[in-house]
Amino acid sequence: MATGWQDAWTFRIVDQDTGAAVSGVPVTVLQEGGRGGGYWVSDGDGLVRVPKHDHARLRLRVGLRNEETIELDARSLPDDPIPLTAPRDLPLARGGNAVAPAPEVAPAVTATAASTQPPPGHLIRFSRIGVLPQDREITGAPDAAHIVAPPPDPTTMRYGVVLELELIWQSLGAQAGDTLYSVSVGPGEEVKVAVSDGRWRKKPIAHDRPLQIVAKMVGARQLGEGVDAVPLEPCVASDLAGAATDTVRLLADRTTKMSEALRRRPLGITELDGDKAPGSSVRTLRNMRSEGVLTYHFVEPVERYRVIVRTPRLQAALLVPFRLPNIATREVVRRFGYALRRSLLDRALASDVEQVIGADEPPAGVEQRVYAHIAAHLPYYSATIIAAGDPAERFFALAKLRDPRGRPLTDIIENVVMGRVGNYVAFPLRSDDFTTPELRAALAAAGRGPARPALEVQVTLPIPGVWLRSELFPAQVAVQEDSSAERNPDTGRTERRKQRG
Repeated sequence: MATGWQDAWTFRIVDQDTGAAVSGVPVTVLQEGGRGGGYWVSDGDGLVRVPKHDHARLRLRVGLRNEETIELDARSLPDDPIPLTAPRDLPLARGGNAVAPAPEVAPAVTATAASTQPPPGHLIRFSRIGVLPQDREITGAPDAAHIVAPPPDPTTMRYGVVLELELIWQSLGAQAGDTLYSVSVGPGEEVKVAVSDGRWRKKPIAHDRPLQIVAKMVGARQLGEGVDAVPLEPCVASDLAGAATDTVRLLADRTTKMSEALRRRPLGITELDGDKAPGSSVRTLRNMRSEGVLTYHFVEPVERYRVIVRTPRLQAALLVPFRLPNIATREVVRRFGYALRRSLLDRALASDVEQVIGADEPPAGVEQRVYAHIAAHLPYYSATIIAAGDPAERFFALAKLRDPRGRPLTDIIENVVMGRVGNYVAFPLRSDDFTTPELRAALAAAGRGPARPALEVQVTLPIPGVWLRSELFPAQVAVQEDSSAERNPDTGRTERRKQRG
Protein backbone atom coordinates (compact mmCIF):
# COMPACT_ATOMS: atom_id res chain seq x y z
CA MET A 1 0.00 0.00 0.00
CA ALA A 2 1.19 3.53 -0.73
CA THR A 3 1.91 5.68 2.34
CA GLY A 4 1.68 9.45 2.37
CA TRP A 5 0.47 11.73 -0.37
CA GLN A 6 1.68 10.96 -3.90
CA ASP A 7 2.17 13.66 -6.54
CA ALA A 8 1.29 11.30 -9.40
CA TRP A 9 -1.22 8.58 -10.20
CA THR A 10 0.34 5.22 -10.98
CA PHE A 11 -1.23 2.94 -13.60
CA ARG A 12 -0.14 -0.60 -14.44
CA ILE A 13 -0.72 -1.68 -18.06
CA VAL A 14 -1.61 -5.39 -18.09
CA ASP A 15 -2.38 -8.00 -20.74
CA GLN A 16 -6.08 -8.74 -21.22
CA ASP A 17 -5.57 -12.52 -21.27
CA THR A 18 -2.76 -13.21 -18.82
CA GLY A 19 -2.85 -10.17 -16.53
CA ALA A 20 0.91 -9.77 -16.91
CA ALA A 21 2.56 -6.35 -17.06
CA VAL A 22 3.13 -5.01 -20.60
CA SER A 23 5.91 -2.57 -21.43
CA GLY A 24 6.15 -0.11 -24.31
CA VAL A 25 2.43 0.81 -24.37
CA PRO A 26 1.75 4.54 -25.04
CA VAL A 27 -0.61 6.34 -22.65
CA THR A 28 -2.01 9.78 -23.51
CA VAL A 29 -3.71 12.25 -21.18
CA LEU A 30 -6.41 14.14 -23.09
CA GLN A 31 -7.40 17.74 -22.48
CA GLU A 32 -10.60 19.54 -23.46
CA GLY A 33 -11.29 19.22 -27.17
CA GLY A 34 -9.47 15.90 -27.45
CA ARG A 35 -5.93 17.33 -27.63
CA GLY A 36 -3.08 15.52 -25.96
CA GLY A 37 -1.99 16.90 -22.60
CA GLY A 38 0.91 14.52 -22.02
CA TYR A 39 2.47 11.33 -23.37
CA TRP A 40 4.02 8.44 -21.47
CA VAL A 41 5.14 4.90 -22.31
CA SER A 42 4.88 2.03 -19.83
CA ASP A 43 8.20 0.88 -18.38
CA GLY A 44 9.53 -2.65 -17.93
CA ASP A 45 7.09 -3.26 -15.05
CA GLY A 46 4.15 -1.92 -17.06
CA LEU A 47 3.96 1.20 -14.87
CA VAL A 48 3.01 4.69 -16.02
CA ARG A 49 3.09 7.66 -13.62
CA VAL A 50 0.81 10.54 -14.55
CA PRO A 51 1.19 13.84 -12.62
CA LYS A 52 -1.89 14.82 -10.65
CA HIS A 53 -4.01 17.86 -11.53
CA ASP A 54 -6.95 19.74 -9.99
CA HIS A 55 -9.59 18.79 -12.59
CA ALA A 56 -12.51 16.61 -11.55
CA ARG A 57 -12.11 14.13 -14.42
CA LEU A 58 -9.05 12.36 -15.81
CA ARG A 59 -9.32 11.35 -19.48
CA LEU A 60 -6.84 8.76 -20.77
CA ARG A 61 -6.22 6.84 -23.96
CA VAL A 62 -4.27 3.59 -23.75
CA GLY A 63 -2.70 2.62 -27.06
CA LEU A 64 -2.97 4.31 -30.44
CA ARG A 65 -5.29 7.13 -31.47
CA ASN A 66 -8.05 4.81 -32.64
CA GLU A 67 -8.61 3.47 -29.10
CA GLU A 68 -11.54 4.57 -26.96
CA THR A 69 -11.10 7.28 -24.34
CA ILE A 70 -11.13 6.19 -20.67
CA GLU A 71 -12.67 8.75 -18.30
CA LEU A 72 -12.01 8.43 -14.56
CA ASP A 73 -13.09 10.36 -11.48
CA ALA A 74 -9.81 12.03 -10.47
CA ARG A 75 -11.06 12.76 -6.94
CA SER A 76 -11.54 9.08 -6.07
CA LEU A 77 -8.41 7.59 -7.64
CA PRO A 78 -6.16 5.81 -5.11
CA ASP A 79 -2.41 6.22 -4.79
CA ASP A 80 -1.83 2.50 -5.34
CA PRO A 81 -1.18 1.25 -8.90
CA ILE A 82 -4.40 1.16 -10.94
CA PRO A 83 -4.61 -1.64 -13.55
CA LEU A 84 -5.49 -0.74 -17.15
CA THR A 85 -5.72 -3.33 -19.91
CA ALA A 86 -3.61 -3.00 -23.05
CA PRO A 87 -5.39 -3.21 -26.43
CA ARG A 88 -5.33 -6.63 -28.07
CA ASP A 89 -4.16 -5.46 -31.50
CA LEU A 90 -1.48 -3.02 -30.30
CA PRO A 91 1.82 -3.80 -32.09
CA LEU A 92 3.84 -2.72 -29.04
CA ALA A 93 1.97 -5.09 -26.76
CA ARG A 94 2.49 -8.20 -28.91
CA GLY A 95 5.45 -10.20 -30.10
CA GLY A 96 6.83 -11.20 -26.74
CA ASN A 97 6.48 -7.95 -24.80
CA ALA A 98 3.80 -9.43 -22.57
CA VAL A 99 5.35 -11.82 -20.07
CA ALA A 100 3.19 -14.66 -18.81
CA PRO A 101 2.95 -14.89 -15.01
CA ALA A 102 5.37 -17.45 -13.58
CA PRO A 103 4.57 -19.70 -10.62
CA GLU A 104 5.30 -18.34 -7.19
CA VAL A 105 7.87 -21.06 -6.59
CA ALA A 106 10.13 -19.70 -9.35
CA PRO A 107 10.63 -15.95 -8.74
CA ALA A 108 14.08 -16.06 -10.37
CA VAL A 109 12.54 -17.08 -13.69
CA THR A 110 10.13 -14.15 -13.53
CA ALA A 111 12.96 -11.69 -12.91
CA THR A 112 14.95 -13.11 -15.80
CA ALA A 113 12.03 -12.87 -18.20
CA ALA A 114 11.25 -9.29 -17.16
CA SER A 115 14.87 -8.27 -17.72
CA THR A 116 14.65 -9.36 -21.38
CA GLN A 117 11.83 -6.93 -22.16
CA PRO A 118 12.78 -4.05 -24.47
CA PRO A 119 13.14 -0.65 -22.79
CA PRO A 120 10.31 1.88 -23.11
CA GLY A 121 10.47 3.99 -26.24
CA HIS A 122 11.36 7.64 -26.74
CA LEU A 123 8.51 9.59 -28.34
CA ILE A 124 8.95 12.42 -30.87
CA ARG A 125 5.95 14.29 -32.28
CA PHE A 126 5.57 15.51 -35.86
CA SER A 127 2.90 17.58 -37.59
CA ARG A 128 1.95 18.19 -41.20
CA ILE A 129 -0.45 20.75 -42.63
CA GLY A 130 -2.89 19.59 -45.30
CA VAL A 131 -4.51 22.34 -47.39
CA LEU A 132 -7.77 21.90 -49.25
CA PRO A 133 -7.67 21.36 -53.03
CA GLN A 134 -9.10 24.81 -53.78
CA ASP A 135 -6.18 26.37 -51.85
CA ARG A 136 -3.49 24.43 -53.68
CA GLU A 137 -1.71 27.60 -54.85
CA ILE A 138 -0.59 28.59 -51.33
CA THR A 139 1.61 25.49 -51.00
CA GLY A 140 4.01 26.85 -53.65
CA ALA A 141 6.76 28.23 -51.44
CA PRO A 142 8.18 31.51 -52.77
CA ASP A 143 11.61 31.22 -54.32
CA ALA A 144 14.26 33.81 -55.06
CA ALA A 145 14.43 32.80 -58.72
CA HIS A 146 10.71 32.97 -59.39
CA ILE A 147 8.35 34.48 -56.87
CA VAL A 148 4.95 33.00 -57.50
CA ALA A 149 1.99 35.30 -58.06
CA PRO A 150 0.01 35.94 -54.88
CA PRO A 151 -3.45 34.40 -54.51
CA PRO A 152 -6.46 36.53 -55.46
CA ASP A 153 -6.97 37.65 -51.88
CA PRO A 154 -3.88 36.96 -49.76
CA THR A 155 -5.59 38.35 -46.63
CA THR A 156 -8.30 35.66 -46.63
CA MET A 157 -8.12 33.01 -43.93
CA ARG A 158 -8.31 29.43 -45.11
CA TYR A 159 -9.26 26.14 -43.51
CA GLY A 160 -7.04 23.09 -43.52
CA VAL A 161 -6.15 19.93 -41.63
CA VAL A 162 -3.39 19.15 -39.15
CA LEU A 163 -1.98 15.63 -39.28
CA GLU A 164 -0.29 14.88 -35.96
CA LEU A 165 2.03 11.88 -35.90
CA GLU A 166 4.22 10.27 -33.29
CA LEU A 167 7.45 8.31 -33.67
CA ILE A 168 8.37 5.81 -30.97
CA TRP A 169 12.07 4.94 -30.87
CA GLN A 170 12.84 1.67 -29.07
CA SER A 171 16.53 0.93 -28.62
CA LEU A 172 17.65 -2.56 -29.66
CA GLY A 173 21.09 -2.08 -28.13
CA ALA A 174 24.51 -0.72 -29.04
CA GLN A 175 27.03 -2.65 -31.08
CA ALA A 176 30.34 -2.27 -32.88
CA GLY A 177 30.07 -0.96 -36.42
CA ASP A 178 32.70 -0.66 -39.10
CA THR A 179 36.43 -0.63 -38.40
CA LEU A 180 37.56 2.87 -39.31
CA TYR A 181 41.33 2.73 -38.85
CA SER A 182 44.03 0.37 -37.57
CA VAL A 183 47.54 1.20 -36.40
CA SER A 184 50.30 -1.13 -35.17
CA VAL A 185 52.77 -0.03 -32.48
CA GLY A 186 56.05 -1.82 -31.80
CA PRO A 187 57.58 -2.46 -28.34
CA GLY A 188 58.29 0.80 -26.51
CA GLU A 189 56.78 2.97 -29.28
CA GLU A 190 53.92 5.46 -29.20
CA VAL A 191 51.77 7.01 -31.91
CA LYS A 192 49.49 10.06 -31.80
CA VAL A 193 46.23 9.81 -33.74
CA ALA A 194 43.86 12.71 -34.47
CA VAL A 195 40.11 12.01 -34.46
CA SER A 196 37.97 14.56 -36.34
CA ASP A 197 34.24 13.91 -35.91
CA GLY A 198 32.15 16.05 -38.26
CA ARG A 199 28.80 14.42 -37.47
CA TRP A 200 27.85 16.70 -34.58
CA ARG A 201 27.63 20.38 -33.79
CA LYS A 202 30.87 22.25 -33.27
CA LYS A 203 29.37 24.66 -30.75
CA PRO A 204 30.44 24.25 -27.11
CA ILE A 205 26.98 23.12 -25.99
CA ALA A 206 25.53 19.81 -24.97
CA HIS A 207 25.01 17.49 -27.93
CA ASP A 208 21.51 16.54 -28.97
CA ARG A 209 20.75 12.87 -28.95
CA PRO A 210 21.23 11.28 -32.38
CA LEU A 211 17.53 10.58 -32.76
CA GLN A 212 16.76 14.26 -32.05
CA ILE A 213 19.25 15.28 -34.74
CA VAL A 214 17.51 12.94 -37.17
CA ALA A 215 14.14 14.51 -36.28
CA LYS A 216 15.50 17.97 -37.13
CA MET A 217 16.91 16.67 -40.41
CA VAL A 218 13.51 15.16 -41.29
CA GLY A 219 11.51 18.30 -40.43
CA ALA A 220 11.06 21.47 -42.46
CA ARG A 221 13.34 24.48 -41.98
CA GLN A 222 10.68 27.20 -41.91
CA LEU A 223 10.15 26.96 -38.16
CA GLY A 224 12.83 27.18 -35.53
CA GLU A 225 13.21 25.15 -32.38
CA GLY A 226 10.74 25.33 -29.51
CA VAL A 227 7.59 24.28 -31.39
CA ASP A 228 5.27 21.61 -30.00
CA ALA A 229 5.91 19.17 -32.85
CA VAL A 230 8.52 18.92 -35.58
CA PRO A 231 6.86 20.30 -38.75
CA LEU A 232 6.87 18.49 -42.09
CA GLU A 233 6.34 20.00 -45.53
CA PRO A 234 2.65 20.78 -46.27
CA CYS A 235 0.57 18.70 -48.63
CA VAL A 236 -2.72 18.94 -50.56
CA ALA A 237 -5.34 16.90 -48.67
CA SER A 238 -7.69 15.91 -51.46
CA ASP A 239 -8.35 12.58 -49.71
CA LEU A 240 -7.83 12.68 -45.94
CA ALA A 241 -7.33 8.92 -45.58
CA GLY A 242 -4.87 8.90 -48.48
CA ALA A 243 -3.02 11.92 -47.08
CA ALA A 244 -2.67 10.16 -43.71
CA THR A 245 -1.27 7.01 -45.34
CA ASP A 246 1.16 9.01 -47.51
CA THR A 247 2.36 10.98 -44.49
CA VAL A 248 3.11 7.81 -42.53
CA ARG A 249 5.14 6.44 -45.44
CA LEU A 250 6.88 9.78 -45.96
CA LEU A 251 7.93 9.99 -42.32
CA ALA A 252 9.18 6.39 -42.25
CA ASP A 253 11.13 6.82 -45.51
CA ARG A 254 12.68 10.14 -44.51
CA THR A 255 13.64 8.81 -41.08
CA THR A 256 15.47 5.91 -42.73
CA LYS A 257 17.21 8.17 -45.28
CA MET A 258 18.24 10.80 -42.72
CA SER A 259 19.61 8.10 -40.41
CA GLU A 260 21.79 6.88 -43.26
CA ALA A 261 22.82 10.46 -44.09
CA LEU A 262 23.92 11.02 -40.48
CA ARG A 263 26.18 7.98 -40.67
CA ARG A 264 27.68 9.25 -43.92
CA ARG A 265 28.87 12.49 -42.35
CA PRO A 266 32.67 12.72 -42.17
CA LEU A 267 34.54 10.92 -39.40
CA GLY A 268 38.28 11.11 -39.99
CA ILE A 269 41.12 9.32 -38.16
CA THR A 270 44.71 10.07 -39.16
CA GLU A 271 48.16 9.80 -37.64
CA LEU A 272 49.31 13.15 -36.29
CA ASP A 273 52.57 14.56 -37.61
CA GLY A 274 52.30 18.23 -36.64
CA ASP A 275 49.67 20.33 -34.88
CA LYS A 276 46.16 18.97 -34.60
CA ALA A 277 43.35 20.39 -36.71
CA PRO A 278 40.75 22.64 -35.03
CA GLY A 279 37.89 20.66 -33.55
CA SER A 280 39.77 17.35 -33.46
CA SER A 281 40.89 15.31 -30.48
CA VAL A 282 44.19 13.50 -30.04
CA ARG A 283 44.68 9.95 -28.79
CA THR A 284 48.12 8.75 -27.74
CA LEU A 285 48.63 5.03 -28.28
CA ARG A 286 51.53 3.27 -26.52
CA ASN A 287 52.98 -0.21 -26.42
CA MET A 288 54.65 -0.60 -23.04
CA ARG A 289 55.50 -4.27 -23.60
CA SER A 290 59.08 -5.41 -24.15
CA GLU A 291 58.14 -7.66 -27.07
CA GLY A 292 55.26 -8.17 -29.46
CA VAL A 293 53.35 -5.79 -31.74
CA LEU A 294 50.20 -4.16 -30.36
CA THR A 295 47.58 -3.24 -32.96
CA TYR A 296 44.83 -0.74 -32.13
CA HIS A 297 41.54 -0.77 -34.05
CA PHE A 298 39.27 2.29 -34.12
CA VAL A 299 35.65 1.12 -34.39
CA GLU A 300 32.51 3.15 -35.09
CA PRO A 301 29.94 2.59 -32.30
CA VAL A 302 26.32 2.41 -33.47
CA GLU A 303 22.93 1.84 -31.89
CA ARG A 304 20.03 0.07 -33.56
CA TYR A 305 16.48 1.31 -33.10
CA ARG A 306 13.03 -0.04 -33.79
CA VAL A 307 11.06 2.98 -35.03
CA ILE A 308 7.25 2.85 -35.04
CA VAL A 309 5.23 5.50 -36.90
CA ARG A 310 1.81 5.75 -35.29
CA THR A 311 -1.35 6.49 -37.25
CA PRO A 312 -1.92 10.26 -37.65
CA ARG A 313 -4.59 12.12 -35.80
CA LEU A 314 -6.59 14.52 -37.99
CA GLN A 315 -7.76 17.87 -36.67
CA ALA A 316 -9.26 20.92 -38.33
CA ALA A 317 -6.98 23.96 -38.57
CA LEU A 318 -7.20 27.60 -39.56
CA LEU A 319 -4.52 29.14 -41.79
CA VAL A 320 -4.05 32.77 -40.81
CA PRO A 321 -2.12 35.39 -42.87
CA PHE A 322 -0.33 38.26 -41.13
CA ARG A 323 1.04 41.61 -42.26
CA LEU A 324 3.05 43.36 -39.57
CA PRO A 325 4.23 46.96 -39.99
CA ASN A 326 7.78 48.17 -39.41
CA ILE A 327 9.59 44.81 -39.26
CA ALA A 328 12.39 45.88 -41.64
CA THR A 329 14.43 47.36 -38.81
CA ARG A 330 17.69 46.48 -37.09
CA GLU A 331 15.94 45.77 -33.79
CA VAL A 332 13.54 43.25 -35.33
CA VAL A 333 16.21 41.52 -37.41
CA ARG A 334 18.47 41.10 -34.40
CA ARG A 335 15.65 39.85 -32.19
CA PHE A 336 14.32 37.28 -34.69
CA GLY A 337 17.57 36.62 -36.54
CA TYR A 338 17.57 32.91 -35.67
CA ALA A 339 14.15 32.50 -37.35
CA LEU A 340 14.94 34.72 -40.34
CA ARG A 341 18.11 32.75 -41.10
CA ARG A 342 16.13 29.50 -41.35
CA SER A 343 13.41 31.02 -43.54
CA LEU A 344 15.38 33.22 -45.94
CA LEU A 345 13.90 33.20 -49.43
CA ASP A 346 17.22 34.35 -50.90
CA ARG A 347 20.04 32.28 -49.39
CA ALA A 348 22.58 34.72 -50.88
CA LEU A 349 21.54 37.21 -48.18
CA ALA A 350 22.57 34.87 -45.34
CA SER A 351 25.94 36.60 -44.86
CA ASP A 352 24.25 40.03 -44.91
CA VAL A 353 21.80 38.95 -42.19
CA GLU A 354 24.73 37.67 -40.11
CA GLN A 355 26.41 41.06 -40.36
CA VAL A 356 23.25 42.89 -39.31
CA ILE A 357 22.88 40.56 -36.32
CA GLY A 358 26.49 40.47 -35.16
CA ALA A 359 28.18 43.72 -36.18
CA ASP A 360 27.87 46.79 -33.99
CA GLU A 361 27.58 49.04 -37.04
CA PRO A 362 26.95 46.95 -40.16
CA PRO A 363 27.67 48.56 -43.55
CA ALA A 364 24.82 50.73 -44.81
CA GLY A 365 24.61 48.87 -48.11
CA VAL A 366 24.26 45.52 -46.33
CA GLU A 367 21.44 46.78 -44.14
CA GLN A 368 19.60 48.31 -47.06
CA ARG A 369 19.69 45.02 -49.00
CA VAL A 370 18.30 43.07 -46.07
CA TYR A 371 15.56 45.61 -45.25
CA ALA A 372 14.52 45.95 -48.90
CA HIS A 373 14.19 42.17 -49.20
CA ILE A 374 12.06 41.94 -46.05
CA ALA A 375 9.81 44.81 -47.17
CA ALA A 376 9.32 43.19 -50.59
CA HIS A 377 8.05 39.98 -48.95
CA LEU A 378 6.33 41.45 -45.92
CA PRO A 379 3.54 38.82 -45.51
CA TYR A 380 6.04 35.96 -45.62
CA TYR A 381 8.36 37.40 -42.99
CA SER A 382 5.42 38.59 -40.88
CA ALA A 383 4.31 34.96 -40.67
CA THR A 384 7.88 33.96 -39.78
CA ILE A 385 8.02 36.41 -36.88
CA ILE A 386 4.53 35.50 -35.62
CA ALA A 387 5.33 31.78 -35.67
CA ALA A 388 8.64 32.22 -33.82
CA GLY A 389 7.53 35.00 -31.47
CA ASP A 390 6.39 35.05 -27.87
CA PRO A 391 3.02 33.28 -27.31
CA ALA A 392 1.69 36.15 -25.21
CA GLU A 393 2.44 38.71 -27.93
CA ARG A 394 0.96 36.35 -30.52
CA PHE A 395 -2.25 36.08 -28.45
CA PHE A 396 -2.79 39.85 -28.60
CA ALA A 397 -2.17 39.81 -32.36
CA LEU A 398 -4.73 37.02 -32.78
CA ALA A 399 -7.27 38.82 -30.59
CA LYS A 400 -7.47 41.60 -33.17
CA LEU A 401 -8.46 39.22 -35.97
CA ARG A 402 -11.81 37.53 -36.70
CA ASP A 403 -12.70 34.42 -38.63
CA PRO A 404 -14.98 34.46 -41.73
CA ARG A 405 -18.04 34.29 -39.41
CA GLY A 406 -16.95 37.28 -37.34
CA ARG A 407 -15.75 35.42 -34.24
CA PRO A 408 -12.50 36.45 -32.48
CA LEU A 409 -9.73 34.02 -33.31
CA THR A 410 -8.78 33.61 -29.67
CA ASP A 411 -12.22 32.05 -29.04
CA ILE A 412 -11.98 29.35 -31.72
CA ILE A 413 -8.29 28.42 -32.10
CA GLU A 414 -5.52 27.31 -29.78
CA ASN A 415 -2.49 29.56 -29.54
CA VAL A 416 -0.17 26.79 -30.72
CA VAL A 417 1.75 27.01 -34.00
CA MET A 418 1.48 23.70 -35.85
CA GLY A 419 3.22 24.70 -39.07
CA ARG A 420 3.76 27.17 -41.90
CA VAL A 421 2.27 27.20 -45.40
CA GLY A 422 3.86 30.02 -47.38
CA ASN A 423 2.54 33.29 -45.93
CA TYR A 424 0.14 31.50 -43.57
CA VAL A 425 0.52 30.24 -40.01
CA ALA A 426 -1.54 27.15 -39.08
CA PHE A 427 -3.38 27.00 -35.75
CA PRO A 428 -5.55 24.06 -34.60
CA LEU A 429 -9.23 24.76 -34.06
CA ARG A 430 -10.68 24.06 -30.64
CA SER A 431 -13.51 22.06 -32.23
CA ASP A 432 -14.47 20.79 -35.67
CA ASP A 433 -17.72 22.78 -35.28
CA PHE A 434 -15.77 25.95 -36.10
CA THR A 435 -14.88 24.81 -39.63
CA THR A 436 -16.93 24.45 -42.82
CA PRO A 437 -19.61 21.72 -43.15
CA GLU A 438 -17.69 20.09 -46.01
CA LEU A 439 -14.46 19.76 -44.02
CA ARG A 440 -16.37 18.67 -40.94
CA ALA A 441 -18.04 15.87 -42.91
CA ALA A 442 -14.69 14.80 -44.41
CA LEU A 443 -13.08 14.61 -40.95
CA ALA A 444 -16.01 12.57 -39.63
CA ALA A 445 -15.79 10.16 -42.58
CA ALA A 446 -12.03 9.74 -42.08
CA GLY A 447 -12.60 8.97 -38.40
CA ARG A 448 -15.15 6.28 -39.22
CA GLY A 449 -12.77 4.48 -41.58
CA PRO A 450 -10.95 1.26 -40.70
CA ALA A 451 -8.07 1.53 -38.27
CA ARG A 452 -4.76 1.80 -40.12
CA PRO A 453 -1.87 -0.21 -38.65
CA ALA A 454 1.30 1.51 -37.53
CA LEU A 455 4.36 1.31 -39.77
CA GLU A 456 7.59 -0.09 -38.36
CA VAL A 457 11.17 0.31 -39.61
CA GLN A 458 14.60 -0.41 -38.16
CA VAL A 459 17.40 2.15 -38.37
CA THR A 460 20.99 2.37 -37.20
CA LEU A 461 22.37 5.60 -35.72
CA PRO A 462 25.96 6.49 -34.83
CA ILE A 463 26.98 7.09 -31.24
CA PRO A 464 29.26 10.07 -30.48
CA GLY A 465 32.89 9.12 -30.18
CA VAL A 466 34.81 6.01 -31.28
CA TRP A 467 35.57 2.68 -29.67
CA LEU A 468 39.14 1.44 -29.36
CA ARG A 469 40.07 -2.25 -29.47
CA SER A 470 43.58 -3.63 -29.06
CA GLU A 471 45.09 -6.85 -30.42
CA LEU A 472 48.49 -8.26 -29.42
CA PHE A 473 50.66 -10.14 -31.92
CA PRO A 474 53.30 -12.34 -30.18
CA ALA A 475 57.00 -11.85 -30.89
CA GLN A 476 57.23 -15.07 -32.92
CA VAL A 477 54.61 -13.81 -35.35
CA ALA A 478 56.38 -10.45 -35.61
CA VAL A 479 59.67 -12.17 -36.47
CA GLN A 480 57.98 -14.17 -39.21
CA GLU A 481 56.44 -11.00 -40.64
CA ASP A 482 59.82 -9.27 -40.56
CA SER A 483 61.40 -12.10 -42.50
CA SER A 484 58.58 -11.96 -45.03
CA ALA A 485 59.17 -8.22 -45.37
CA GLU A 486 62.84 -8.81 -46.13
CA ARG A 487 61.92 -11.27 -48.90
CA ASN A 488 59.27 -8.93 -50.37
CA PRO A 489 60.06 -5.32 -49.36
CA ASP A 490 57.34 -3.84 -51.58
CA THR A 491 54.49 -5.47 -49.66
CA GLY A 492 56.06 -6.26 -46.36
CA ARG A 493 55.64 -2.99 -44.55
CA THR A 494 52.83 -3.64 -42.10
CA GLU A 495 53.49 -1.21 -39.30
CA ARG A 496 50.76 1.14 -40.55
CA ARG A 497 47.60 0.05 -42.26
CA LYS A 498 44.44 1.99 -42.80
CA GLN A 499 41.07 0.68 -43.80
CA ARG A 500 37.70 2.28 -44.22
CA GLY A 501 34.69 0.07 -43.36
